[in-house]
Amino acid sequence: MSALRACAAAATVTAFVLAAGCAPLPQPGGVPVPGQVPPPASSPPSTEPSPAPAPAPAPPFRLDAEPAIEVGLAWDADSLAFTAIKPQLTWRIGRAHDRATGRVRGLVVRVAGGAAELRADGAAAPIARLAAGDTLWLGEPQDAPFPVDAQLGWQGKSWRGQGKAFVNARGRLTFALRLPLETYLVGVVPGEIGALSDALIEAGRAQAVAARSYTMFYRGRRGAEGFDVYGTVEDQVYGPIEGERPLATRVVDATRGRFALWQGGPIRANYYSTCGGITADVWEAFPAAGLPYIASVRDRGAAGPDWCAKSPIYRWREEWDAAAFLETVRRFGAPEGVVLPARATELRDVRVASRSRSGRVWRLEVETDAGAVTVPAWSLRRVLRRPGEAHAILRSNLFKIDVRRDRATGRAVAVVVSGAGSGHGAGLCQTGALGMAQGGRTADQILAHYYPGIELRKLY
Repeated sequence: MSALRACAAAATVTAFVLAAGCAPLPQPGGVPVPGQVPPPASSPPSTEPSPAPAPAPAPPFRLDAEPAIEVGLAWDADSLAFTAIKPQLTWRIGRAHDRATGRVRGLVVRVAGGAAELRADGAAAPIARLAAGDTLWLGEPQDAPFPVDAQLGWQGKSWRGQGKAFVNARGRLTFALRLPLETYLVGVVPGEIGALSDALIEAGRAQAVAARSYTMFYRGRRGAEGFDVYGTVEDQVYGPIEGERPLATRVVDATRGRFALWQGGPIRANYYSTCGGITADVWEAFPAAGLPYIASVRDRGAAGPDWCAKSPIYRWREEWDAAAFLETVRRFGAPEGVVLPARATELRDVRVASRSRSGRVWRLEVETDAGAVTVPAWSLRRVLRRPGEAHAILRSNLFKIDVRRDRATGRAVAVVVSGAGSGHGAGLCQTGALGMAQGGRTADQILAHYYPGIELRKLY
């Protein structure tokens, strides 16, 4: 999941439109027909690979009380340093039974010889060792409804819940927090939806329900790593007490125990920053079977602009010189299985070979002097890194592309991408939700728009 507030520094929409002359967004199927309603289809073009087979029906979902969640904050670390928020921090090491316990003001865990050593308050000698298979628990179990008190400090911040650390399968350290679901959401919502105001409360409530549903759908997803979900954009951004916000806490409290359900279970509540005018079917964004509740819809009401039109990245533009574009594909394509011919030295052309139902690029062909390669949708954003920003993936797959050529020779000199939105596009558009809230829509209406056909129910 991408955090919405990370987009605040993008260029203005007006400047982009004038410079790039962005065409109207494609309607579902790639045919620009203004006002057309997306058909209720949920499969890719027949010329493309089919989505993964639909999963077997899930067992009946029951939730009689607030569950606990384990969120991973660090992995493959050589050392971890913790401090007490209260006068002392309780620690214990154990498997089925406690093997060592203590209380300290500070604790450093460091990998040493296939295990890990614990040193208290800068002491020279270790006070205990953490072997493979052991778990270090920091603080007391906290399963009560939120707010849960902070018990430990890490990286200069205060964290709620009970900490756990262990030596992972790679011989390095992993750190996670165990805490009640609602407490976890208090740290998620402000990092995902950004700053709220009274006028945006309904968008915040919709975000809280989506994040709660997402968490339970994906609970245990990272079980091989020793926790449920990452505390990063790989799943949901989870922050410390210092990042919590009163209005975000309020929307979590107001929606406590409320879920978006499909056939009785929590939905795969994917969300992202900005759809750019039209959302995507789930299979367009992920190698997954179609889902009726994550289907392409226009991001607008009966009249007026798109709900997300006020986003600073509603429209955007990127430009590479031809050599830089070719080098970008060479460098970042290989890990994705997109391998340029070894002898390729000149870019000849770049063209959209096919589009998916919402008009997003499904296959991009890159032609060189030594042959051509195809970049598929699911790896496209990771391959086309933004110019000068090696860690910044392309904002979205909803774009048109143009090759600029030397007038005298016809050789490619630059590649220009004129795009819309940011993120994978499947599910809830966060800036669209904010626009709907400003337009007087309720949280239930926002959720029903982006996840059509769902049921909303309070489970505890």
